[in-house]
Amino acid sequence: MTRRRLCTAVALVAALLARSSADADELSGADKLRVLYSPQLTLTREGLPLATVRLVEGLAEVRLHGSMRVLPDGEMGAELSAGQDWKVRLAQPGKASKERYPVVVGRAPASESERLQEEGRQWRERGYAPRTFELGSIFGIRGEVIDARQLQLTVAPHDELGAAQKEARALGERYHVDTGVYTELVTRPQGMVEAKDEHGTVLRNDGVLWFAPSKTDGTLRVDPPGKSYFGQIYITLDKNGTLAVVNAVSEDRLLFGLVPAEMLPSAPLEALKAQAVAARNQLLAKLGARHLGDPYRLCASTHCQVYAGAGQESPRATQAVLATRGELLVTGSPAAETLVDTVYSSSCGGHTEDNDQAWGTRPDPVLRGRLDLGEVGQLPRFAGRIGEADLLAFLARGPGEEPRPYCARPKGAQSAYRWNVRVSAETILGKTGPLGTLRDVEVLKRGASGRVVGLRIVGSTGSRDIHTELEVRRVLGGLKSSLISILPIKDARGDALLALEITGAGHGHGVGLCQYGAMGMGESGATYRQILDHYYPGARLRRFY
Repeated sequence: MTRRRLCTAVALVAALLARSSADADELSGADKLRVLYSPQLTLTREGLPLATVRLVEGLAEVRLHGSMRVLPDGEMGAELSAGQDWKVRLAQPGKASKERYPVVVGRAPASESERLQEEGRQWRERGYAPRTFELGSIFGIRGEVIDARQLQLTVAPHDELGAAQKEARALGERYHVDTGVYTELVTRPQGMVEAKDEHGTVLRNDGVLWFAPSKTDGTLRVDPPGKSYFGQIYITLDKNGTLAVVNAVSEDRLLFGLVPAEMLPSAPLEALKAQAVAARNQLLAKLGARHLGDPYRLCASTHCQVYAGAGQESPRATQAVLATRGELLVTGSPAAETLVDTVYSSSCGGHTEDNDQAWGTRPDPVLRGRLDLGEVGQLPRFAGRIGEADLLAFLARGPGEEPRPYCARPKGAQSAYRWNVRVSAETILGKTGPLGTLRDVEVLKRGASGRVVGLRIVGSTGSRDIHTELEVRRVLGGLKSSLISILPIKDARGDALLALEITGAGHGHGVGLCQYGAMGMGESGATYRQILDHYYPGARLRRFY
């Protein structure tokens, strides 16, 4: 049989194959496309969570290099051992998916469905027809059950994303709730994926092709993005009907590349361990809760967590991942444990923030703002909430002033700890839309740390109110943080606002673990358990696998 006829036969077998095997993981099922969009967690044969991470999308062509197996139907299906250089494209232009975009107006863990039902009744009284969607997964690992499910209450579905985002902003401002947009997949994208190796071998499959290293610890190089990766690579269609490259990789391999991308590998080992636990929690909490409507569960950017692929590992970061393997932070009763939302940011600027103040979400007792110092009695003025009266004094504290918060201690932390920037009126109006001549910028509300979480932009023809920390930063030109003091610069008549002189502290939202603070604690001799206790008070650390 010729090579071309063999490939045709393999493709035909892959298309017809419907295999059910007790020892096969989820990715060996016949309906590969359904599996790609499923929120359910998949485990490797070693019992570790398997993550699917988008590397790049929107492509017309992809090249793969290395010693590999081609798997039209994934593991446990038909397999082809052929060339080491494959070019993948669509046999004909793909068809985009169809999506619907309802506005998210409420969120809750699955265990609090009754609270969301009550919120739904309130929205019905306002004239809406609410629907509830479940995200995330409930899964068992070696006899331990982890519930990472979330419920989202939605109203006002739209066919266009831009229209849904506009209504989300309007509803958020009107009812002072944290809004968002849910992506409901109506139909999947369609297209025939075609691969050709250096020998002229051609293989086609409907919607997806899988590639795996020939050796267990081998890697494949993918171009773009021009990097190598452990685990399997699959090429499928993104929502626009073009090619997406996805890495299906086990949790430990993912964390080996993720932890040194999120925290300096030279950081104290105990800080790296704390980062590994926080990243693991975030990984499992986000599986099935992000990138709805996409054929993958995570991305490799800051939207999920930064992932740099193979070759970026650090021995110290790998040591931290292995030392904390299977450890997760949980809260709730032993009979109804839930994963802690282990959010983190680069630098809290000396004081962390309440999650509800930053984002308008339900208050989480584990995510409370606090002074980033062990002995808070040394700075009693800032131990509680930092209001307007104390803000300038707090921001005036330089990185060398004792006692130093943890995030001011590591080398290189100073530029994130305190900073200054000038923001022009043109920049602000470019983010808010037409308001005439800029007259004033008023702080409406500050969070526990002093971060601005409510802001009013006043123009000669109107005003706009901002109600979340991230939106404040965006409107003011993309600030590092909203922990700021504002000095207005006006024209000679004191009528028009020309610019804002801003003194700021920190880098990021400030909720949860402060990465520079974790490094500072590690340098001071704290263990990773003590670091986690400081930034997630009340959480319990448990080893699940």
